[in-house]
Amino acid sequence: MAPMFEISHAVEARTCVARLSGDIDTAIVPELRRDLEQSIDAGCLNMVLDLTGVTYADSTALGLLVWLDHELGPREGRILLAGANPDVSRVLELSGLIQLGNSIMVSDDVDTALAGLDVKALSAEELWRREICIPPDIDQLAGVRDTVSVQVAPLGFTESAIFDIKVALGEALANAVRHGASESDGRVCVEVIAYPDRVVIEVIDNGPGFDGVHRASDDLYAPSGRGIMFMRALMDRVEFEPADGGGTLVRLTKHHRTGTE
Repeated sequence: MAPMFEISHAVEARTCVARLSGDIDTAIVPELRRDLEQSIDAGCLNMVLDLTGVTYADSTALGLLVWLDHELGPREGRILLAGANPDVSRVLELSGLIQLGNSIMVSDDVDTALAGLDVKALSAEELWRREICIPPDIDQLAGVRDTVSVQVAPLGFTESAIFDIKVALGEALANAVRHGASESDGRVCVEVIAYPDRVVIEVIDNGPGFDGVHRASDDLYAPSGRGIMFMRALMDRVEFEPADGGGTLVRLTKHHRTGTE
């Protein structure tokens, strides 16, 4: 049976389901890891691996689980191994990963795994929406960061979460001001949208646009440099898309860990 895999989001953005089948070995693991890494960068904190169709798993598959544990454990994420057949389950037991992995758990099937995560649909109820627009002036960035931090504080975020939001917003603003805003008629707008379970911050410029793909760079504030890695590490979800009328929209999402206002 040829190896196959498909990764999709579950009910809410922070949980992904990877449906695997066939032999999970050294031939398929590098490609699978790349796709899993992209899903984590896009905001997946919990990864459900559907092993129902897996017929073989070797040491590289176990190495993949170790890598996932190292990636998701520090982010308070979880890995759920669902539906493994008796042979694959025995390999997992022999490896000791189930006992040693800080974030690895086992479930009978995907539905049980998702129920155990208490996955909930994202709230569509908008509490409020506020906008700030500035010219592309780096001297104004601190004021915007501070204003947004004050705006989101009453939503119930911890101090460390507010700091994460402030840093990620700062990176997005710096990108927009340095590389995104049009020189002739430059403007950068920040829209803060509050929901009962999360805050969404959109940073919009009117420049030539960029895709958010990370590439090596010596410039911390380059639109495809380390700043984007920082944003993805600090926020639950980071998205890049063309803005209406030109430019780039960067959408930063941070969830309430407790789901409270």
